[in-house]
Amino acid sequence: MPLKRFSWKENDLYSIQVKNDCYIIAQILEAPFAAFFNVVSDKDFNEVDKAIDLNNETPLIVTMVLKELFRFSASGKIKNKNIIANTHIELPTLFISKDRAQYGRYIEGERDRYNVVYIDPEVGDQGLMGNPVFKHDIDSSSEYFESCELTGYNTGYQFTRRLLLSLEHNKNIDPLKEVWFHGEDPYPYKTIPEMWELGVPDYKKEKEEQRKKKE
Repeated sequence: MPLKRFSWKENDLYSIQVKNDCYIIAQILEAPFAAFFNVVSDKDFNEVDKAIDLNNETPLIVTMVLKELFRFSASGKIKNKNIIANTHIELPTLFISKDRAQYGRYIEGERDRYNVVYIDPEVGDQGLMGNPVFKHDIDSSSEYFESCELTGYNTGYQFTRRLLLSLEHNKNIDPLKEVWFHGEDPYPYKTIPEMWELGVPDYKKEKEEQRKKKE
């Protein structure tokens, strides 16, 4: 780690090292989506003996990610034939987005508004001004608050933190939702040093060490 090379291929599986003794399975979906499962091992899944059929597992998170996420946090592609990809994962189409009518203007005392927008997986994210609105002005009591991802691509330590929190609570958690809707982040591990102390790898350091070995 980090990976020497990565190519986006649907249904490929990767071991993601969340922290020293915690690996989970990530599955590549249609770009830019990936699924992350609450299937945990204390070692890379290529070293796991038991059979795992992900068709029997519901993904913990299905979201848009940058491929850099796999280059930096994956310990490797899973080649273990005993681990089977889930072939029935539906791609999300509804996402939470900031209200485009508020873009570029500020009115004192006006609260921030958020909409549910539709993103066709075949077309992709059209940005704040381009995604059609499915439902206007939702709040944190809405069913969409829990069920929908925010627009945007996930990567780096921010997403590693999401994985840590989601595994701890056994549900999909995104601290940025709390910031958007409530103005504060109530969850721990807010800094990278805190995550390192918990056992999250220093991905940048490992990348640099790998670069030096090539010289």
